Amino acid sequence: MTSSPTEARAGPRTGMGLRDLGAMSAYWFGLSITWGSLTTIVLPRLVEQFVPAAIKTSALSLIGALQALVSIIVQPMSGAASDHLVTPWGRRRPLMVAGVAVQTVLIVLLTVAGAYWAILVVMLGIELASNTAQGPYQGLLPDMVPPGERGLASGFLGAGLLAGQVVGVALGGVALAAGDVSLAVSFSAGALVVGTVVTVATMRETAGRAGGGRLEPVDWVRELLHPSRWATPIRRIVLEVWGRDVLEHRDYLWLLASRLAILMAAGTLQPFAYYYLEDALGLGANAGLAFVPLAGLVALVALVSAVPGGAMTAHWGRVRTVALSAASGLVGALLFAVAPNYPSLFLIAIPFGLALGVFLSADWALLTDVAPLDQAGRYLGLSNTVTAGAGFLAVALGGPIADLVNRFRFGLGYRAIFVLAAIEFAVGAWGVLHVHEPRIGVAALGPDERPLGTGDA
Repeated sequence: MTSSPTEARAGPRTGMGLRDLGAMSAYWFGLSITWGSLTTIVLPRLVEQFVPAAIKTSALSLIGALQALVSIIVQPMSGAASDHLVTPWGRRRPLMVAGVAVQTVLIVLLTVAGAYWAILVVMLGIELASNTAQGPYQGLLPDMVPPGERGLASGFLGAGLLAGQVVGVALGGVALAAGDVSLAVSFSAGALVVGTVVTVATMRETAGRAGGGRLEPVDWVRELLHPSRWATPIRRIVLEVWGRDVLEHRDYLWLLASRLAILMAAGTLQPFAYYYLEDALGLGANAGLAFVPLAGLVALVALVSAVPGGAMTAHWGRVRTVALSAASGLVGALLFAVAPNYPSLFLIAIPFGLALGVFLSADWALLTDVAPLDQAGRYLGLSNTVTAGAGFLAVALGGPIADLVNRFRFGLGYRAIFVLAAIEFAVGAWGVLHVHEPRIGVAALGPDERPLGTGDA
């Protein structure tokens, strides 16, 4: 579990082609398909089969809340563990493969879960295994991608996330419409396995590779599985992950604060969009049907803008690009708040979709630059605490505000939520402007790729 500084920091600094970037994003694409299908289609259907209709929303929310807790705890720990891992296959891929293998088995077990509590236990196991793989994977990007190409690489990741969610929801919905939940579950598992195989087989790690050629893979696995190999390292990792040294990295803390605000803005809008259409715009029972094309447009704009948004950071800088994406979201949120009718929303959805796609790309590139390279797994894993917590905080804050305003005029509360989202976007833009973009992210760029206004040192 330990490594020398040379082993921990080593990594290829040569350029990556589009094929390499696509292969690296394959796991993220497959994982997004899996979660898009499971959380949006499969899980709600399974839950309602085993609990009374009156409490199915609460039952589903309990699973989601506990999943978020598991994610917050496990992902930074698995990322930190991979920072120190030394194996014949590198430091990231072994935990990725182990996590995905367990996750796949547990996904299949969903088809035989015969009670709500069985579903709950299996879903928490899936979340644990998934985050065991995700922590090391997130450290793979700064390991493998040179600083000058991280914007484009982050664009690929953002596009993979958005495309995977769309594909997962669409194909999961088709399977469910055919009355076959097991087909949707099998598709989720298959997409995850294929994406993982492509990424693991293509990415040739040098960081964390065991040297000397004396230890055969079978011997290494046998040694790794011995309890004495893990007892002390796990205790050390638990203390390391939540160590106070993180507080010394002010740029990282400002970035997390900005990320929290922007993700809260997006999370504030999404859960209440149906009620907005139903009550604020008066669509009533047609709200569900009206929501589908609107959400599809936002997803399409976000998907199309993700890769260009990541590449744009090479010219505008990561900080400025994130701030511009937040400004675009602010404009979209305010326009939603005052929208006069349903057709106008399709024009308004464009700046909001742009904000989402560009942010997912630029923010990730900035995170990889700010995080210390030898602790990338830990720091990028810790950033997931913001991702997991933003959705919960958004609903916890937005719901009561909507209910309070609705007491004065029913339906107006959902317009107030859009104003709240605009404020959160503004806070996010303000926060990211306090982040000092690392010189490594600029120095590694060619003369034609450097942010505007940046000269040679």
